[in-house]
Amino acid sequence: MHVAANIKNYKFSVIYLLLMLIVSCRRSTEIGAPVVNSSNAVLPAPTKQLSIVPVKIDTLVNHPVLERGVIGEWDSTDVLNPSVIKFKDKYFNYYSGFDGKLWRTGVAVSNDGISWQKFVGNPVLAPSISDWDTGYIAGNGTAIYFAQRIYYFYQGINDRGIANIGLAVSDDGFHFKKHPNPILATGPAGAWDSDSVGDPFVIEKGEALYLYYLGQDSVGVQRLGIAKSVDGLHWTRLSNNPVLDIGAGGSFDENGLGEPSIAYQPPYFYMFYTGRASDEIRNIGYAISTDGIHWKKISTTGLISNKLRSEWFSKVICDTTLIAVGGGKWAVWFGGGNLPVPAENLNGQIGMLILDLGQQRDMTSFDANSDWSRSLVKSTDVLLGSFEIEGDLGKRSTWLGPKAHLTLATTDHAGNSMAGKPIIVEGWAPAQFISSKTGQYEPLTISISINGKIAAKRTFVSDDMFRIEILWPEIAQLLDHTGFVEMDMSADRAIVPAQFGVSKDSRNLSFKVTRIYFH
Repeated sequence: MHVAANIKNYKFSVIYLLLMLIVSCRRSTEIGAPVVNSSNAVLPAPTKQLSIVPVKIDTLVNHPVLERGVIGEWDSTDVLNPSVIKFKDKYFNYYSGFDGKLWRTGVAVSNDGISWQKFVGNPVLAPSISDWDTGYIAGNGTAIYFAQRIYYFYQGINDRGIANIGLAVSDDGFHFKKHPNPILATGPAGAWDSDSVGDPFVIEKGEALYLYYLGQDSVGVQRLGIAKSVDGLHWTRLSNNPVLDIGAGGSFDENGLGEPSIAYQPPYFYMFYTGRASDEIRNIGYAISTDGIHWKKISTTGLISNKLRSEWFSKVICDTTLIAVGGGKWAVWFGGGNLPVPAENLNGQIGMLILDLGQQRDMTSFDANSDWSRSLVKSTDVLLGSFEIEGDLGKRSTWLGPKAHLTLATTDHAGNSMAGKPIIVEGWAPAQFISSKTGQYEPLTISISINGKIAAKRTFVSDDMFRIEILWPEIAQLLDHTGFVEMDMSADRAIVPAQFGVSKDSRNLSFKVTRIYFH
């Protein structure tokens, strides 16, 4: 997003060199500020080897949905960096506008995500007269509705050319109050993010916020990392950082990557990011994860092929933001331009497309006897902690280890709500089998938690088929804002058959599951 702009007493050549080191449509320059310590905090989900999950473009709007302003207006040169949220039954788009001198943040409102009305009071955020963000940018941000307010995390630069990530908060969506200090700054000398941090994207998962951001080291290498917070103000970097690296030579992201955005479409987290090729052509890449931390790159050439590019975004596609619209589909807004320059003056405008992440399966249930050959994901990815499905058709089941995790959607692909229906878990508990083989005659207890809280518990002393029912009123009070049922299943006993001469099976087995579903 940065251009060859004079920031205070900085010479053009110095600013341009710094900007060339930063990825995409607009980027932070050199950074240095307080360090936030790392920790082992992680997102609440287990990690597993991933399947190759395709991402399908369902619809691509061939014209900009949000255009530049007329000459002389604050957003006349570039309109980029959308961040779209649902607020008061409307779409609010917090975007960055550039007039050739300053980057500022404005807001546009829409009923359908395609036709937008810019706020007459724009811009809603601008560089400060004093404090830490007095430079030429207060934008490139991400909005989230949190704690009954809109939190907008943005990039700012001070009068020495040092950029950090800041926070502004709004009650009505139009008027913002800045927090006086950056909420995330560069890492220590020698760290992967020692020279710059930027491109914030925030999600809420469980009882915490997770900030995905760009970090750049002292030699200009860009990577992506994560920080965690419970209040949006105090952030802790994860010890797993960095979580995504630039591509190999010849790939679409060999020169840099940034601007992450995250979609949670169980069983996967999807990360969409901007990749910058050696010729400054930019495209969107994606990676997938089962826990939001350990990522596997899927795309090597970029999401949108050349034949799908319209002239107005023929050279640059960047800055994604996205919202689930049901049926496994997500509305995606992105920045686009037709000039392949490093940071700004791209003729930037904002476009829209629809992605299908539905995976061709029923997300309201897990059924071992379903036709898994039609699914685009593995059963072991859907029911984490399980093993391959066994048995003849109609009598199939899957073994689970001592801990397993399943996410159920509360709305099916046709838009039908599961509200009012109980969740049924059907399977087999081998309590007597485990006792007889291990010589330890103790009961087997299976516990089921929903969104972190115990919802059902059953104890077995003999081998028995079971049917555990969790009623909707109990489910409803445990649901969070995502509308997903995060189900954890655990057993207090297990057996490794090979250790007791039962067979050569070296798996750690606790119980079997046949079906988990809304009834």
